[in-house]
Amino acid sequence: MQKLTNIKVIFIDIDGTLTNSKKEVTKFTSDTIKKITDKGILTVICSGRGNKYVEKKAKEANTSQYIITSNGAQIYDCKNQVSLYEKSINEKTLKSIIEYTNKNKIGCIINCPTIRYSNKYLKRMMDPEEKKFSSFSDIHENTFLQLVIETNNYNLMQEVIEYIKTYKDLNILNVSHNYINNIKTDDKYYIDINNVDVNKGNAIKKFLEIFKLKKENSLCFGDHINDTAMFSSCGYKVAMENGNEELKKKADYVTLTNDENGVADFINKYIL
Repeated sequence: MQKLTNIKVIFIDIDGTLTNSKKEVTKFTSDTIKKITDKGILTVICSGRGNKYVEKKAKEANTSQYIITSNGAQIYDCKNQVSLYEKSINEKTLKSIIEYTNKNKIGCIINCPTIRYSNKYLKRMMDPEEKKFSSFSDIHENTFLQLVIETNNYNLMQEVIEYIKTYKDLNILNVSHNYINNIKTDDKYYIDINNVDVNKGNAIKKFLEIFKLKKENSLCFGDHINDTAMFSSCGYKVAMENGNEELKKKADYVTLTNDENGVADFINKYIL
């Protein structure tokens, strides 16, 4: 591949892409990203994670002030602390799912624009700023970007997925590796649930529209199945060597693994 001289914006997934297996942004990666942001190239984290976590990783990685969170449900300006775009889950739908998860004692997370909530059935510790909820009345927000449902019971996750599919206004955008690969484990299985019109690709299209950028001037890095829509909306697609095999087939280039600084390696070779 020749040097890419026309790139004006780069979208980067977090887990399995930007960060290594220890969930760290290496100094080599953050230093490399600073070099391209100093050149005026926008670098935008585009993740299935919630706002606070993505903002934290953006700071660690020296990316631009803009982030895309919750699988594309939000475009957020960290510097000015304002959402540029949001696509939420219907309140009535959310209430029904909360009742379902409570009844079946299933872990549930709700991502809102600047905060996230979790119920008492979640099996792991969450961020310190996260709030707990027991029922819908405990949630003092009116925009619901994403639901994450977790369980360490494989068969129960199967039932949850079939239940979510009954809602025509929702879409399951991400499913844990263990579940996809039918791995029976005591570790958690999870799914990310969003408004049916949400995906990373649609958010990128909106971002390009807001900033008057062209698709051919954009590039993205990803590794997982929920990055497929992101690939369809960018001019250049780079998959991680550790990534999903089907995603790699759609890529223009497969870079090194996330533990080998694959993002930084590609940027140094073909952009800087």
